[in-house]
Amino acid sequence: MTFKYETHCHTSTVSLCSRLQAKDIVELYIENGYNGVFITDHFLNCPSFVEYANEKKSYKEKIDIFCSGYEQVKDLAKNKLQVFFGLEYSYKGTDLLVYGWDKKRLTELEKIINMKMSEFVKFARENGALVVQAHPFRQAHYIDHIRLFPETEGVEIFNACRTEKENELAKFYAQINGKITTGGSDIHRKEQEILSGIEFDEKIENEKHFISLMRSGKGKIIKIKNNLKF
Repeated sequence: MTFKYETHCHTSTVSLCSRLQAKDIVELYIENGYNGVFITDHFLNCPSFVEYANEKKSYKEKIDIFCSGYEQVKDLAKNKLQVFFGLEYSYKGTDLLVYGWDKKRLTELEKIINMKMSEFVKFARENGALVVQAHPFRQAHYIDHIRLFPETEGVEIFNACRTEKENELAKFYAQINGKITTGGSDIHRKEQEILSGIEFDEKIENEKHFISLMRSGKGKIIKIKNNLKF
């Protein structure tokens, strides 16, 4: 028996670029036979964060809003689908997936908002997080140039929204640098044709268990066709 997990998912509650409500996420992943999903909404330093431009709200207030997408999915999923916490930290289109922190920890880390990316990676790793560079070779009109951060522990080598060329470059980059490799759907809409994630031979207990399994090389990247009917 194997267990399937989404590692890269955005909610419309928190990420302006997403069209997925909590109910859409729960329905989609149950329909496609997943055991769980990591909610990795865009963090406070990304223009896609729903309150990015709101200077009137405090850091703590913004953290409450940031965590609300995850909380909505978790409340709705109940025991039907495991729901885990993550985030996507950004700088000018360069994104890092971060696993292992929770809301309580984030409320103590206001200083990370103004950190340089390399500084953030070092800090996150020293403070127990697994940091994965998402779609490192993504090309888009809003990205002025590709930035690579070999300090990260992992690389997302299959992103279901990216081209074959971009994913192959990510795979090569990860291989020559000896990185943990992940796959994810990077899903923003339920009509997405291809889904991805990680498959394990055992059920994930929590975020720390996920990190342990990934560091042990026990995860297998999956690519499946979306079975949800529209």
